[in-house]
Amino acid sequence: MKITETRLYTNRLNEMKRFYTERLGLSVIEEDSTSFRINLGEDALVFQEATTNQERQYHFAINIPANRFKEAKEWIKSRVSLLSEDGEDEIYFEGIDASSLYFYDADENVVELIARHSINVVSDTDVFSTDDFLGIGEMSLTAINPLHVAQELANIEIHRRDGNPIDERHLNFLGAPNSDAYILLVPEGRVWLFSPKLSIQSPIQMTINRQYVIEIDENHELNIHMNKK
Repeated sequence: MKITETRLYTNRLNEMKRFYTERLGLSVIEEDSTSFRINLGEDALVFQEATTNQERQYHFAINIPANRFKEAKEWIKSRVSLLSEDGEDEIYFEGIDASSLYFYDADENVVELIARHSINVVSDTDVFSTDDFLGIGEMSLTAINPLHVAQELANIEIHRRDGNPIDERHLNFLGAPNSDAYILLVPEGRVWLFSPKLSIQSPIQMTINRQYVIEIDENHELNIHMNKK
């Protein structure tokens, strides 16, 4: 599974554009008066100006090369403050052989850089840069009713990674085993790693494999349809 494009919503469009271009050094690929698009490796991230002032919160991970976590950490530390927990500013997930770090963007969304050491490609470049961003590795999908969302996603063959039933009280990784991209289906009120931020159902639009569009609108309505682009 690939999360080929995601649209997130913000009330601070200009601040978000400055963060991703001036702080991280990413290029705007496309923009208009209400949105801008950047590429994260093979995938695209669009920030759309919101039409309401409702509270929003997103978490997503960016894949980086399997062998460049140390270099990525030094690179990002020169640009933003890392989030820490119990005195640590990185974590190793033994079960999936991956290292991660976390930081806030201008909207205080929780952004993660993840090096899946057994899955992600390796890089032989001398200096880490945004050219080492491989794509979207994880994207949060917070739902008031996770079971209903999971049932709808099952209709397009998106299931929990480990094959177990959906846990409506905790985080669920959706996608094929040993994939490099997952939807994180979570209930409202989950505390994110390395942050006191709570998950909130927020408007979002995800394109999967360039084939399906999964959308939760600002009225909390779920819609899944074929991608017409």
